[in-house]
Amino acid sequence: MRPLLSWKALGVGLILLMVGLLLWPRKASPPSAAVGLCQRPAEQYTSELERLRRLKDSLFQVDPASPIPAEERRRFTGLRYFPANPAWRWKVRYEPLPNALAPVVGAVWVPLPAHPSCKPPARLLVYGEKNGQLYVAFWDSTAAQGLSYEGGRYVPLERFGDSACLDFNRAYFPYCAYNPNYICLPYPPENRLCVPILAGERW
Repeated sequence: MRPLLSWKALGVGLILLMVGLLLWPRKASPPSAAVGLCQRPAEQYTSELERLRRLKDSLFQVDPASPIPAEERRRFTGLRYFPANPAWRWKVRYEPLPNALAPVVGAVWVPLPAHPSCKPPARLLVYGEKNGQLYVAFWDSTAAQGLSYEGGRYVPLERFGDSACLDFNRAYFPYCAYNPNYICLPYPPENRLCVPILAGERW
């Protein structure tokens, strides 16, 4: 029987967000704090991101909650990512949607790059957990090219009042990408992007 939907089933969110909080600690932050996170100097930002990724690889090898099957962990050499690019992080407007059907709790307005053959959506829906964590589940055209998981990716969202920091460099695969014994929430149709998001985790 497959495990019930849980933090583990929702992807690497628990590990990623816990590590992210360690590396990017937040005090009682006013909305302007989102600017500091999304506009850190590129060199400092890239260094912290690489450290986060190395720590995540270590957790995937030894953590009992790792989605990597136990018999494959000895051969696990680390996850693959698109090159870190600070241009894929933005301070965005956050809009609560109190009347939306769960797990949708809000939306963000994202300045996605233009595409010659389609118009990407300006608004992405946000999923919420009971513990208050927020994330955006999305699909983009890198999946059609075999560069990312066909079921989509998740990206954690850090909210600061009516604004938030959305950083696609932190996009990750859900657990079901690594292990069929997990069931993961699908991305909403509104978050299907015709543009390639060349950031975050990849095959």
